[in-house]
Amino acid sequence: MLTITPTTIALFNPDGNLLCSAVPMFIKTISDGQCIDVNNSFLSVFGYTSQEVIGRTTMDLNIYAEPEDRAKVIQIVMEQGVIHNLEVNFRMKSGEVRIGLLSADIIELGGKRCILSAINDITERRQLEKEIARLDQLSLVGEMAAGIAHEIRNPMTTVRGFLQIYRSKKEFNQYKEYFSLMIEELDRANSIITEYLSIAKNNAVELKLQNLNLIVEALSPLIVADAMNSDRFVNVKLADIPDLLLDEKDIRQLILNLVRNGLEAMPIGGSLTIRTFMDKEEVVLSVQDQGEGIKPDVLEKIGTPFFTTKDYGTGLGLAVCYGIAARHNAKIKVETSANGITFLVQFKKCNE
Repeated sequence: MLTITPTTIALFNPDGNLLCSAVPMFIKTISDGQCIDVNNSFLSVFGYTSQEVIGRTTMDLNIYAEPEDRAKVIQIVMEQGVIHNLEVNFRMKSGEVRIGLLSADIIELGGKRCILSAINDITERRQLEKEIARLDQLSLVGEMAAGIAHEIRNPMTTVRGFLQIYRSKKEFNQYKEYFSLMIEELDRANSIITEYLSIAKNNAVELKLQNLNLIVEALSPLIVADAMNSDRFVNVKLADIPDLLLDEKDIRQLILNLVRNGLEAMPIGGSLTIRTFMDKEEVVLSVQDQGEGIKPDVLEKIGTPFFTTKDYGTGLGLAVCYGIAARHNAKIKVETSANGITFLVQFKKCNE
């Protein structure tokens, strides 16, 4: 017997089976937690067959990415009888973890008390929110840099000029090394300011129809030289790709930043692979290293201004890359494993 409630009346057919729905749904008994019914959306999203799910528990299937989430769901349902939009991390059969809003209700089915659960996947929404927050940070840093760059650079230029004059005078020969060091530090500070300005969202860009492969090929001698100087190797694999609207100066900086980060991440003898290829309607630039990969907690912060894992890094190199990608209406995707990191810059193909 099925007890019909306002929240369940539209979810079942007259035989008591779950109707087709775009929202993944499943029913499990309260007594032993076994799944007794699922809809096609659940099977499609999670990647299981009906035979793999029916008669097994969510613990058997390892559906909850965080064990405490499962305990929390059970506690709330038993205490309140219903759950509305509880954010939970779910694990697919493939191992992929996605974010969903779980709603659940206690029903009676065939004389047994059961829990009917529905999951609304919000993974893309959360990723979009993170990307918007990241771009807002980039924009703020860029605006701050644009506002103070001249005020900082002008006195720095004056100081640098006097240091050069004093360094050239014979009576200061004993301090020549100190003057050189101060000039180097001023130049380093100036380069950091330049990186700040590169992040600015409203940076002027000169978009011209050109081929990404030609930019990579032009940079190849410089990249190979950098790799050889650090006893590392570079492989370049360029596929046939269409022209894109690009700012060559920006794209050169994007490629060099990603390549140099990759070279620094690898041990001596490691190999870096630069590729271009088509993925459906997107042109993809891939930079793959053979380093140690990135931990999940670090991966979430990649591209955030001032965040760095290097001893002497500024945390602006990747932030600049994300700013350049945003100006080109492109996205940066990061894939990591124990065998290294791959940065994928995905450009939308131009409409003909």
